[in-house]
Amino acid sequence: MSAPSCRCQCKRCRASDADHCRSSPTCRAPRTIPTTPAARLLYERLVAEALGRLKASSGTHSPSVAELERALPGAVRIDACSLSNPYATDAVMPRLRAITPARLERMVSHHPSQGAVIASVLAPSVGVPADQLVVANGACEVIAALLARASGSLLVSLPTFSAYYEFASGPVVTHHLDPAHEFRLDFGELEALVDRHAPDTVVVINPNNPDGGLAAHENLVRFVERMRGRVRQVIVDESFGAFSSPHEPATLAPLIGELPHLVVVNSLSKSHGIAGLRLGYAVATPPRARQLRGASLWNLNALAEWFCELLADNSYRREYESARRRYIRETRRMFAGLAALPGTRAYPSAANFALLELDCPAADVATALLVRHGVYVRDCADKRGLDGDRYLRVAARSEPDNDRVLDALTDVLTNRPANPSATTAEARAPLVAWRWPPPTPPCTRNSTPH
Repeated sequence: MSAPSCRCQCKRCRASDADHCRSSPTCRAPRTIPTTPAARLLYERLVAEALGRLKASSGTHSPSVAELERALPGAVRIDACSLSNPYATDAVMPRLRAITPARLERMVSHHPSQGAVIASVLAPSVGVPADQLVVANGACEVIAALLARASGSLLVSLPTFSAYYEFASGPVVTHHLDPAHEFRLDFGELEALVDRHAPDTVVVINPNNPDGGLAAHENLVRFVERMRGRVRQVIVDESFGAFSSPHEPATLAPLIGELPHLVVVNSLSKSHGIAGLRLGYAVATPPRARQLRGASLWNLNALAEWFCELLADNSYRREYESARRRYIRETRRMFAGLAALPGTRAYPSAANFALLELDCPAADVATALLVRHGVYVRDCADKRGLDGDRYLRVAARSEPDNDRVLDALTDVLTNRPANPSATTAEARAPLVAWRWPPPTPPCTRNSTPH
């Protein structure tokens, strides 16, 4: 079990399965793991306090694993919060490690190409003309740029990715998706709101985040066609489209020439397992694309440019496609396991994550998962459009990790913390050594940070 107050930087303490050295003044790991209900409950409360502070500093987004590791070293063993394909990461890593020292030095010491040049490299892989493509430092960058130029109102369905209403520069009109109807998007209701409010921008995320709901491609195309001349832009976010089908994912990107008010956003970070490289794009008409590119010349780093070149490699493309299909199979298998969990409702999802509605507070379950099993999930209490505090989002990982997540959820939902039966003094006694937050004197051990 990870120690929430460990500040030791030795390799033993920072290992993902850390048993802790217990010899450094900064280690502060318990000599024994708390076993009484009272002690375990207090331990979980200490971790919950740390998570609460990190969450407060992250706004409506999840703290990164790096943030958690700095605060709770060794706590995260399985990241079921991150929404990227681990098998796709496996396809990239051998090629990344094969970069020669000379080329790596050149990448670090020289500027990368400008965005328009990188767009011309990426365009054949996306299947659109280069003058329609805007390459971004993650999809979030291009979302912010699109909305900064939309001075009128924004129509968005809730729940959804919070960046859309956070970055809105004008009034936000919301369309609430009904959990009783599994958060399905009704284009008739959405169109009625367009007639009523005359928004500048309409946003559709397909599949949606955080529920994974998928609108039929044909219905979405017809809706976008009906919006022509009625709104300035329709943003269709396809960031999770690669996970929606083992067949070639449907996309609206080829329709930009016919539908000039359409903008398609996508995230390679998620589909290709490269979240740390921050790579996304938008497809828009050439005038709109030029305007978006003009806001930044060097917005991508050299590793992101390298990856855009890698996408043209046929060997890599075959391996990626195999990884994508394997991940979809494993994701669907995990969804079947989530649907069988006690005290939960798993909503239908065409993405690589599932939204769970619990019969108990989600924050308590998220904390217990991290404390007992090292599993990090997304507590959705801050998601607008999700009433109450009982929603968790769980992302699919590799097959063995998915099995561990299912086992962890089963354990936590079956064996929930009971009210402490011991006195306050008895409950706190085993935890004196790891009071949160601890003092942080310099580490005196002669060890190498890991």
